[in-house]
Amino acid sequence: MAIMSKQTVTWSAGSPLPAYANKTTVAAIISHLVFPISRRTIENWPLIARRPNRENVYNVEDALNLAKAKLEQSPSYKQAATK
Repeated sequence: MAIMSKQTVTWSAGSPLPAYANKTTVAAIISHLVFPISRRTIENWPLIARRPNRENVYNVEDALNLAKAKLEQSPSYKQAATK
């Protein structure tokens, strides 16, 4: 049975972006700067995870670039009803 640690967000709005962060922090950064996302989504993205101290960390710049690319590729439409 694996022991799971509870990840915390180590970044707040207005702070400089870290080079690497855990998935909860990466999700908070992307949610603030690009679009809402959960930490579970980060697990399914093709990002390189590193384990320097038994915890996965991700390159924040790579994650932001991927999020911006996904936003640009997403369908867009006008929501207002025409009369």
